[in-house]
Amino acid sequence: MKLIQLPIIALAMLTLLYSCSDNKQTSTASAAPSLAVEAYKVTLQSFNNKVITTANLMANEQVELVAPISGQVLEIFFKEGQRVPKNAAIIRLDDRNWRAQLVSTKASLQASEKDLERKKELLDIEGSSQEEIDNANTEVQRLRSEMQQLQINIDLANVSAPFAGQIGLRNFSKGAFLQPGTPITTLTELGKLKVDFTLAQAYQNSVTVGKTVAVIVGSDTLNAKIYAISPVINVDTRTINVRAMLVQPKGKTIMPGTFAEVLVSTENITDAVLIPTQAIVPSINEQTVYVSRNGKAKRVVVEMGNRTVDNVHIVNGLSAGDTVITTGLLQIKDGMSLSIQNLK
Repeated sequence: MKLIQLPIIALAMLTLLYSCSDNKQTSTASAAPSLAVEAYKVTLQSFNNKVITTANLMANEQVELVAPISGQVLEIFFKEGQRVPKNAAIIRLDDRNWRAQLVSTKASLQASEKDLERKKELLDIEGSSQEEIDNANTEVQRLRSEMQQLQINIDLANVSAPFAGQIGLRNFSKGAFLQPGTPITTLTELGKLKVDFTLAQAYQNSVTVGKTVAVIVGSDTLNAKIYAISPVINVDTRTINVRAMLVQPKGKTIMPGTFAEVLVSTENITDAVLIPTQAIVPSINEQTVYVSRNGKAKRVVVEMGNRTVDNVHIVNGLSAGDTVITTGLLQIKDGMSLSIQNLK
């Protein structure tokens, strides 16, 4: 009888030991280690909402001077890169023939005017007829018109600066024959710059004529004043074209075409939800963050507004009191246990 009970007792003891071992393994597996992270407690803050957009810097005035008529270049009065005042002579095309004709026509006109006056005096004593006076008057008018045309040709042959500015380059020399429309050089007024930029139609109430905007050029931040706003919204991009005027800073010249950005203040929000920029987990179609709820990670899709270097304005998805995870975002998963080491 004793020989039969011994195996039964041994079997029971083995079963008990295996059960204890299995419970221990299950308990160990359920107590998986939590992810150590840092977090940020969301509070409502004041936020000056700003929009940043690229800008196109253009010269206040710029023109390409071209030959208005054909002719040989007799004189070049400018040096490349030179600053010239308004009405400064640029080049002179061959106008000698017109000048000679002008002298001759002027003399003929003086003689015709004297003849007309004499015929008018003779009319009183019937020494001339009304027909003779009309013919003399017609000749005077013809000669005056011819003089005007000759003077126009002479003026066209002498190209001058329409405004004060800086001369560009030239690709011809004295003695060259220019055709109408041949480029002579460029003239650029650099004292002021036009700042062209676009804004989404949602910000149309944020820009008004006279408002000052910040223009960022390299390491410089300059002020420009809006002076024109397009009255039409672009139907393709749903944006508004805005133009501001920027005065060149002292001791420095910003060239037209330089890359620039414009910072426009849109509104001041007193109860904005702001979170650190590193808390955002970007994806192709949406922006997400992870929050801590009951010690577990919860993935939340958010809608972002504008951002600064340090913070992001969250328009939708978070509220005051939420705890946003800021570190460990490469390892974190939805539902994972969290251990917050530092809460800001």
